[in-house]
Amino acid sequence: MNLAELLDQQAAQRPEQTALIDGRCESEREISYGRLQELTLATAAHLKQVGITSGSRVLVLVPMRSELYVTLAALWRLGAVALFLDPSAGREHIAQCCAQAKPDALIGVPKARWLSLICPALRRVTCKLYWGSQLRWGVQPSGSIPIVEVPADQPAILTFTSGSTGEPKGAIRTHAVLRAQYKALTHAIALEPGERDLATMPIIALVNLAAGLTTLIPDADLRRPGFIKPGPVLKQIKRFQPTRCEASPAFLRVLCEEAERRGEPLSGFSKIYTGGAPVFPRNLRLYARSFVNASVNVLFGSTEAEPISHISLDEIAEADLAQMRAGNGLLVGAVSPETRLRIIRDQWGESLGLLSTDAWADMALPVGEIGEIVVSGDHVVPGYLNGQGDAENKIRVDGTIWHRTGDAGYLDSEGRLWLMGRCSAKFEVDGQTIYPFSVECAAAEHFNVPIAGCLKQDTGYILAIPTLSNTAIDDHFAPQLPRPENILQLKHIPVDKRHNAKIDYKALEKII
Repeated sequence: MNLAELLDQQAAQRPEQTALIDGRCESEREISYGRLQELTLATAAHLKQVGITSGSRVLVLVPMRSELYVTLAALWRLGAVALFLDPSAGREHIAQCCAQAKPDALIGVPKARWLSLICPALRRVTCKLYWGSQLRWGVQPSGSIPIVEVPADQPAILTFTSGSTGEPKGAIRTHAVLRAQYKALTHAIALEPGERDLATMPIIALVNLAAGLTTLIPDADLRRPGFIKPGPVLKQIKRFQPTRCEASPAFLRVLCEEAERRGEPLSGFSKIYTGGAPVFPRNLRLYARSFVNASVNVLFGSTEAEPISHISLDEIAEADLAQMRAGNGLLVGAVSPETRLRIIRDQWGESLGLLSTDAWADMALPVGEIGEIVVSGDHVVPGYLNGQGDAENKIRVDGTIWHRTGDAGYLDSEGRLWLMGRCSAKFEVDGQTIYPFSVECAAAEHFNVPIAGCLKQDTGYILAIPTLSNTAIDDHFAPQLPRPENILQLKHIPVDKRHNAKIDYKALEKII
């Protein structure tokens, strides 16, 4: 089994169809499937010549652009493993990741050369290749490079977590897991060959290539999706007319707010999918106002398990909105058919390891009870590099590996999943268990704001929301919850660097 086979199939079936569109607005590159194959073969030949072989670990410092997918296809063709980390997380993070993975080589864009000069961990990588010098765009293949057959359990991608709560963990996605993720996502986001897709998520562009779609990578700084310049993207939409979009909530918010300001609805789209960060109903309504002819959908999942569940705006009833306003969590929809999901007693922070069938059955909670969300399936990452993180995040029952998401939630009578937030974030107020995320969801819906932040205090909690036009704030936004000690209106609610959609609680604490 080798993922490169899927890309070869598309190159053979549709050599003239555009595979990728990228670059600056009004000077984009359009790369066909046939040309992508030629670039892949030429790159694979060069990598083989410098000693990249099956099992080699190669650190990839290439942003979301055509060079990224040529790099991946060439590495997989040789049976090599692509390593990914977040360079913006700092030198210590890079050093920790390199110490665990021990990369054999580095492939990067020209900017990565400067990073490798100032970072000791990268300087120690002996084989370095950069696009524009050692790897060139216009090179033609000199011959065929056969696909190396690899075991299904051989790693294809190794992605490191941020390490914000400790040592970064390397999530191992094998060829089998990635192929299963491809099949699951193909169903979840209804991919059809020949469609034209505006995509901001690297994994989606990869799935598109395997499924025969055309991917438009927007002219935007995707490292900061909530702060993009929407003008060039709107121009690209007019020029290339994509009919579907998969993007982060923050990216869509900026795009839709600008479209509304201009009075120009994005009427050419038929399918919108978002995820990777919380998506409150208020934001879904914003998307629907701009994407007037599209179904608006949310995917819930993680690096280790993508997808877990999904829901469309049309499936959220008024009764569901009332539950969210009451503080009963965020509805994230029906569980994907490829996913086995259970709600178990919340024992987050305690290693569960190997369990008997009876012990596992005793942990299961009935409908409506809040507990840990655990998942299993062929598309779920079975473990981490060097086993670091397995004890905390994996449960083994009769040969089946279950992944502990770290999220709390419950299933309703219709089998739909409701998200309450991180297990580790809950606290008590007057004997009542409070999940900050459920408070934030209730506040966002009640006050009609895009985001809200809940912080525990000595005897209660404080709520922060964006500044509203009215000065009087009703603190009875969720009567079944204890009242907040204070509701603060802030001009700026700090968010995470990656998604620009999750509360940065440490930064919020400093502001308050």
